[in-house]
Amino acid sequence: MKLLSADTDLMEFQGMQEQQYIAPLSDYIDEVKNRIANGPTQYGEKLPWKKTFDNVRLRPGEVSLWAGINGHGKSLLLGQVILWLPSDQQSLIASLEMPPASTIERMCRQTLPSGIPTDKYIEEFTQATEHIWIYDQTDTVPVERMLAMVNYAAKQMGMNHIMIDSLVKCGIAPDDYNMQKYFVDRLCWIAKTNNVHIHLVHHVRKGDKEGKTPDKFDVKGAGEITDLVDNVFIIHRNKDKERKVEANKPVDKLEPDTVIAVAKQRHGGWEGTIPLYFHKASQQFMSAPDHPLRWTK
Repeated sequence: MKLLSADTDLMEFQGMQEQQYIAPLSDYIDEVKNRIANGPTQYGEKLPWKKTFDNVRLRPGEVSLWAGINGHGKSLLLGQVILWLPSDQQSLIASLEMPPASTIERMCRQTLPSGIPTDKYIEEFTQATEHIWIYDQTDTVPVERMLAMVNYAAKQMGMNHIMIDSLVKCGIAPDDYNMQKYFVDRLCWIAKTNNVHIHLVHHVRKGDKEGKTPDKFDVKGAGEITDLVDNVFIIHRNKDKERKVEANKPVDKLEPDTVIAVAKQRHGGWEGTIPLYFHKASQQFMSAPDHPLRWTK
């Protein structure tokens, strides 16, 4: 009976701790009004391409998974997404697979149709992007360190967007599904607690043919990864078209170079495919062929 009494006392103590999270519906009235008035596709930040504005938003308090085959442009595309966010959105890039200078160079090139910035332009670019920060680590970062960094950036630095590139560099073994689940679950907690949007880059399994667009069931690792996150974006590069171009074979100009398959959007509803076109000089992904986007400071 003493053991039962002790357990009861502990339960009551823990209940007192948890009561801070119990609230009446009226506490959320302003947020509910905003969501209903604006709708899920009008709440949150936009992707760079106008044709996506009514379908996809990057809402605060959510985690997005950006997945794809290795070498299909996930990091490059997500860098453009971060770059095109409004300047009032503080963003942090943890590009663990590339040195900071390489990440900045690519983003700087993406702002110019020529893709060739002058020294003066580079200085102006870095001044105009003071709202974008870099986590200077290019090695595997253990799980607890990464979570601590993300939580600090969100809570203490007021970041609105945090990009982690990629899950494989966060010190988790490919077959450690429990740790993968724990890590993504903690990211979701940090996102919701601090009202920050977290972007996590990850790989998909290699299929029989690279030409087939993967789906969310092809994402490597624990199934809970796609279950836990709010959004799943799958980036797929049209290698078949590239091979035809290299072989001087005719191609349909309107056939996309890359697609983003929106495989999950928990609070947005819309799922579908976003066709994009690649501008080699600037390394931009465009809405239409030969129409680089205009970047404004």
